[in-house]
Amino acid sequence: MNRRRTTAPKPVHVETLIAESLGARGDAVMDGPVFTPGLLPGEAAKVEVQGQRGRVLERLTHSPDRVEPFCPVAERCGGCSLQHFEESAYRSWKRHLVVDALHKADVQAEVRTLVDAHGEGRRRLTLHAQRFGAKLVVGFAERAGDKIADITDCPVATPALRASIPGLRKLADVATPKKGRIDIHALDCQPGLDISVHGVKDISLALREAGAELAGQYNWTRVTIGDDPLIEFAAPVIKFGDTKVTPSAGGFLQATAEGEAILAGLVDEAVKSLEGKGPFKAADLFAGAGAFALRLARTMPVLAVEGDSGLLRALQRAAQRTPGLKPVDARVRDLALEPITPKELEGYSLVVMDPPRAGAKAQAERLSDSQVPVIVSISCNPATFARDAAILIEGGYRMGPVTPVDQFKWTGHVESVAVFRRR
Repeated sequence: MNRRRTTAPKPVHVETLIAESLGARGDAVMDGPVFTPGLLPGEAAKVEVQGQRGRVLERLTHSPDRVEPFCPVAERCGGCSLQHFEESAYRSWKRHLVVDALHKADVQAEVRTLVDAHGEGRRRLTLHAQRFGAKLVVGFAERAGDKIADITDCPVATPALRASIPGLRKLADVATPKKGRIDIHALDCQPGLDISVHGVKDISLALREAGAELAGQYNWTRVTIGDDPLIEFAAPVIKFGDTKVTPSAGGFLQATAEGEAILAGLVDEAVKSLEGKGPFKAADLFAGAGAFALRLARTMPVLAVEGDSGLLRALQRAAQRTPGLKPVDARVRDLALEPITPKELEGYSLVVMDPPRAGAKAQAERLSDSQVPVIVSISCNPATFARDAAILIEGGYRMGPVTPVDQFKWTGHVESVAVFRRR
């Protein structure tokens, strides 16, 4: 009889340690190494250590860069890991995440000043909900664990999302089973929030009634449970430039409207550099719901490639319904497994790629063999951004300055944008 082997938990001990630096996710790096959230470089603390993870029991010294967090659950919540970091020091550290990643990849490039793209706040959030006996907990995952930090507000979210958190808690109270965890995605769009719930096995009449009632009370334009459209007062809309898109329920969008606008502006600068060098034709790789493709289609034909069929359908519908756009060729394709080839890119003047955190190694290798004059690389992971940049440079591309963009303020996440030109 085969029995599943279980790994014994690592022993726990207490040490007094000093934070040497901050890691890429914002945790303090201590001797060991031990990664401990909530500390700043130079601070000493009594730490409970288990393996490479630490938990502060008592902070013994205080960095001059320490400030009071503005969120009451900031010390537990994993949504923001660095609210205790003074802003100018935080901005310098975040820019250096990009500088250090490029240095490790042996890539020489100018790194500009960090651009604050927080705007009105994060326009999308995912709340987790779970019952512990009679208690319902609704919030974000705690740092370095799978527990949930219970919240009644989220100061980094847009005003509309913050106003709806009481309603989302009420929805969670009806939707959350006695055992198991559910996720509630909320997107700030027009004319009201788009809500989608995942993890619910049985959609009861009580849940349907509560969803409809709360939607009317809190101005939710659409509520979806799993794949079941519970109620839709009007199609939810996000505008990419002046093109209206109805996103798929729970689908990916840039974290802030300000961040999306800044990234699109940097792409637009690259387009302007092509003036007089036509004909113009663009490819948007990892296109999502069309944040770049639909803006580019105002002036040139676009090939939009995305692996998520739901996102691509939203892009296609928007392109078909928007007058005045140039042709948009939308294709479902997993670019990690089947990258666009140099042959397919013959005649293209511009490529934009914005891959997930794993980066676009296979696609960058194909692009490095292409003759596309201009490539705009956008990434949410400095390490894979630097790796892919090195591939393009080795293939003969010249790298311009890197712009770090801060959409996820008070976290270790940073966007990097650079334009590459064929030598």
